[in-house]
Amino acid sequence: FVNCPVYEVFFGGARGGGKTDAVLGEWAIHSDKYGADAIGLMVRRSRVELSETFERARRIYTPLGARFTTAPMRCVMPNGARLTFAYLERDSDAEGYQGHSYTRVYVEEAGNFPTPAPIMKLHATLRSGAGVPCRMRLTGNPGGPGHQWVRARYIDPAPMGWETLRDPETGLQRIYIPSRVGDNRYLGDA
Repeated sequence: FVNCPVYEVFFGGARGGGKTDAVLGEWAIHSDKYGADAIGLMVRRSRVELSETFERARRIYTPLGARFTTAPMRCVMPNGARLTFAYLERDSDAEGYQGHSYTRVYVEEAGNFPTPAPIMKLHATLRSGAGVPCRMRLTGNPGGPGHQWVRARYIDPAPMGWETLRDPETGLQRIYIPSRVGDNRYLGDA
């Protein structure tokens, strides 16, 4: 997941597979490489879900020297890279990001979004005037109100995962990377 060069990655599967930590780790590597030109957005469907992710980020990034603000919920790395945490309670909330530019957009628990509409709108924010490679990263567990669209977009075309697909409309590549509890060395024997 961390080294995948594909534009859009869905890292999905079992609870406890380490998806959130993988996303936070990918951001740490990206921010270290691109410094102040690394600008990220992490979204979840609700504020409650987002709070736990934000606290996990604090635990991981504080030892790296990151600073945090709560209004907005943001992490600023020592080199100026910044990751904003937001929630998209309603599909129309994604319209508030028009004109923003991000090098990474992370969508945690994509299946909690009843439709892909807000996530698709966020694709337009992935751009960099500094030449930083821009990527969309999504995670998810089975179930949720958006289970069917997530499955149709990412899993059904390549049920075993690891097969790069090209979006027929945009020409951009996407891939499904399966997440299993066994992938998390801290929970693999649980």
